Amino acid sequence: MSASFAITNARLIDPASDHDAPGGVLVEDGLIAQVGDDIDLTGADEVIDAGGKVLAPALIDLRCAKEAALTPDGETLPSLAASAAAGGFGSIVLAPNASAPLDKADGFAGMSRGFAHYPVRIYSAAGATRALAGTEMSELGLMARGGAVYAGHGDHTISDSKTLRRVMSYASQFDLWLALRPADPALSQGTVATESDWSSRFGLPAEPTISERIAIDRDASIAALTGGKLMIDRVSTREGLSAIRQARKRDLEIAATCAIAHMTLNEVDAGALDSAFRIDPPLRLEDDRRALVEAVADGEIDAIVSDHRPTPFDDKGEPFALAIAGTLSLETLLGALLGLVHEGELTLLQALRPLTCGPADLLGLPQGRLRAGAPADLVLIDGDKPWVCDPAEFRSPRGNSAWSRRRFSGQVTQTFVDGRRIHNYNA
Repeated sequence: MSASFAITNARLIDPASDHDAPGGVLVEDGLIAQVGDDIDLTGADEVIDAGGKVLAPALIDLRCAKEAALTPDGETLPSLAASAAAGGFGSIVLAPNASAPLDKADGFAGMSRGFAHYPVRIYSAAGATRALAGTEMSELGLMARGGAVYAGHGDHTISDSKTLRRVMSYASQFDLWLALRPADPALSQGTVATESDWSSRFGLPAEPTISERIAIDRDASIAALTGGKLMIDRVSTREGLSAIRQARKRDLEIAATCAIAHMTLNEVDAGALDSAFRIDPPLRLEDDRRALVEAVADGEIDAIVSDHRPTPFDDKGEPFALAIAGTLSLETLLGALLGLVHEGELTLLQALRPLTCGPADLLGLPQGRLRAGAPADLVLIDGDKPWVCDPAEFRSPRGNSAWSRRRFSGQVTQTFVDGRRIHNYNA
């Protein structure tokens, strides 16, 4: 693209400044030079007429995953980056998981050196313990110095409180958030569903919602003891939200994320025991889903995450109780979220805040806002464009989507990073 270009005739959405009004932006040398309804086009080499589409900061995802290296026909960094760009994301964070624990400094450094070759900004979190086993701290300090943006522990908390104290205390020395799944180990181990009439009817091992409250209460107490920064990773229940509110009253550094699946789906969607809906944390009750949406509207959720998790077809072909948890979601997150906007559950500013300035502020990133001097990471959205989710059209080689065949209204048309167009739907 040109070194200088403008996007005009747009609906500007900037959650960082609560701005929602017509206007445009001028981009020069990868940075936003002007924003507003009266930008100077004199120096623009190219002018893009948005035609009234939404122009917002490119989205930021704090939690997605790739498959282990050398997985046959699996998700790779190139396919992950392509999926992210198509979904409107300018920045993504690789989170540790069982197949890629991100727990060794040399492997972390080698992987990180390659991030600059991809069109989206790729960051990585660090695994908090070796192999995410929860017993021995990883090479956390070296990975923090190597660019880790937070420390995480996959789908399980650190069950040993002494180890948790040591990890959280050490992470605080590097000003790192420690992201922990809020689940009491004894109540959540081996479960595949939320405790309800539905799970009882099918005899599924189920996790009670109180599991989240118990875990958050303990983790917040350790944060108070150590002065550490605690990120509640994918809260999914009303009980969990209540515990977060109580913890925040203690003047602790507490952040909270939730996954798009738990905002837009509930246990009824898994009623036919379709393994596409086998997700961890499990899909919850409608009351929990509504509570999460209300928390987003009230600004209590710092980041909405994709929790994009590619899963081999054979593993998803197993019966529900045996299937591997996970769903692809980078390319469908915005469509699913805009459904809540169209239904009046959220405003567009409320919906986009935890995908732009919210996660940017958590990690201290300069992007995620429309203001002069900020990186020109932008997304252009046709808010009413109808489309149907077809996993066969995904950039990911996997097809495990909980939104397969769903109808959406609202699609990304262009994504920019550093003023470079990295996705163009019409191209």
